[in-house]
Amino acid sequence: MITAIAPLFQLVAPGILVVLTEGIGLGLASSIILGNLLLGILLCLLITRPEALIWLIQTAGLAMVLMIARKRDWSWIKALLAGFAYLCITFVVVLSAGSENDLFDGYNKVIQVISEDLDQSLALYKEKSSGIYQVELEDWFHQFKALIMRFLPGLMGSVFVIITLSNILVPKIYLAKRSENEAFAPTFTQWKLPELLIWVIITAAVSAFWGKGVFNVCGENVLLVLSSLYFLQGMAVVAFYFERLKVHVFIRWIIYILLCIQWYGLIFIVIIGVSDVWFDLRTRASLARES
Repeated sequence: MITAIAPLFQLVAPGILVVLTEGIGLGLASSIILGNLLLGILLCLLITRPEALIWLIQTAGLAMVLMIARKRDWSWIKALLAGFAYLCITFVVVLSAGSENDLFDGYNKVIQVISEDLDQSLALYKEKSSGIYQVELEDWFHQFKALIMRFLPGLMGSVFVIITLSNILVPKIYLAKRSENEAFAPTFTQWKLPELLIWVIITAAVSAFWGKGVFNVCGENVLLVLSSLYFLQGMAVVAFYFERLKVHVFIRWIIYILLCIQWYGLIFIVIIGVSDVWFDLRTRASLARES
């Protein structure tokens, strides 16, 4: 059960540890986090679930990164990138350690496991279904499987972004209410990525659309991860205008859902986020209102 729900805990557990260590020194805060890690390791040994140690190390390490970010007053983007980097490094180390320091072999094993799980899911569905549209389903499934295999690094990176961001939001929401200050970041409507990052996504886009071989694959996956970041900036712009126009909360959430369930809505939000770098959409709206 712990193994099954561990990914859900990872969305909030590091952030909760940051809240618990608020107002105490760095040394004591580190001791609390490490103490929780040791208790978790003991629990894993008692229930004979050594694979859960990976989750514990990721959780405790991310909590340490965010706790230091909070104590040192890092900006939200610096904390986000630091947490994202830690999760990526941990993932790479685990892959290498599980394959005798052969990273590519470890990655191929992950691909193989995912492929086998997807094939089992298809076989189970075909066994339970009546046979209608099985050919169409199988064709769609193989296309879906090919996409998963191709964009797996980018998907993993996007998941790491979501995990880090959700754990930044936990202390941000709680501490802002308790101490009447802004933890980690300004309000969501004012979130903005560093301008220099736009050149990284442009380079990734060029490599994805015009690169060959490994450059094409790397460009596509980097573009996927950065698109998730600029999606957040685009959502911040949309939320800013909803707030400026005083759109009702119920209508806002309907529009959010409609934008997120359609692929062109997602792309539209990313384009807004990228455009905000050059056109500074929120500042222009403020200046127009003042004039």
